[in-house]
Amino acid sequence: MKVPFLQLGTVVTQLNGRPRRYRMRRSVQQFILIATALVLANSGLYFYNAYSQMQESTDAGSQIQTMLFTTAAISYLPLGVWMVKNKLHSRAPYVIASLISAALIGLYVASRMVSLPVVGVQDDVGAIDILCKVTQGAIVVVSLLLLRNWHREKIAITE
Repeated sequence: MKVPFLQLGTVVTQLNGRPRRYRMRRSVQQFILIATALVLANSGLYFYNAYSQMQESTDAGSQIQTMLFTTAAISYLPLGVWMVKNKLHSRAPYVIASLISAALIGLYVASRMVSLPVVGVQDDVGAIDILCKVTQGAIVVVSLLLLRNWHREKIAITE
């Protein structure tokens, strides 16, 4: 499968000004594409969740949840674009995506176990909630797989 925006050979200009050519394996290209798709899908899920939460009720707890879902959706959107444009030049988007996903999973678990100040203990578990947590778990796993093999995947061809 050829993806036009993730070419296998990319040129990187380093700090010393010398360009180096790196060759990206197809498996890495597919992992980047999977991570990007998961991040963008999660953004869409959070936009949908925010919209449905806004339609349900207008109390203070519901408005805070709507703001949280909208903030999460907006934060995932540029991360997906950054992953496509970045390729493997920087670890930052993958680290940020996995940290945000892990934090949101932790907040979800905490909201089901502990009484949070404004919203209290949440007892509703919907299909969208589970789907969001599954995609966030997948984002963490795929990002960590990409980060684990970081130096093995960036093989210098020419100096």
